[in-house]
Amino acid sequence: MAAVHGLKVAVIGGRTNSSGTAQDDYDQEEARLIWAVSRTQGRTPHLITQASNNNAFKVRQNTGSDMNVVVGSGTASADGYVLRGTSAGQGSYGVMLDDASVTVAVPAADGSLLKAYGVYLFVNDEAYSGSAGLAYASLICLAGNPHASAPQVPSASVSYAASALLWSFRLAAAATAVTNTILDDSNAADARTTSRALGVDPYETALYL
Repeated sequence: MAAVHGLKVAVIGGRTNSSGTAQDDYDQEEARLIWAVSRTQGRTPHLITQASNNNAFKVRQNTGSDMNVVVGSGTASADGYVLRGTSAGQGSYGVMLDDASVTVAVPAADGSLLKAYGVYLFVNDEAYSGSAGLAYASLICLAGNPHASAPQVPSASVSYAASALLWSFRLAAAATAVTNTILDDSNAADARTTSRALGVDPYETALYL
């Protein structure tokens, strides 16, 4: 987008889905979301009621428990999270979980050693970093290197334009399911932060997940 009178105003340019297909929709929800997320990084109040939303982007076991986790409060279009970029002028991305929850695959456990995992919310924005031709928000579970006693939670990929660790946990050797017991034990951590309101940020941008 060209600057007009030295200014730019829009959501992320050239947005795509995760397959690289151009997405040219820009609806009123996104327009309002820009101003709703003028906040520090972290989960926002409930996007429908504006009440506190401690369950926003919460990580739980999948139904029946398997090698998947479910992220979300269970209420569609209620969970918001602000991801603040690190480049000058990049600003923040307001991400809304459009569905009630999203299922995220967990990489396989090691056959003989412990392994630590991190569930991340991230933005791929080719204007700052990431894969060329891709601009979208997503969730992913990353696996660290196996270790006999002290596996380390993996860091976010350097390709992410902005990201937040939502949850970390460990799996025992040869584990075949992630349960709430595992997600809540002493080796797990709820890493979500709570966003606080700021003044209007002229660089705020918005993305759908």
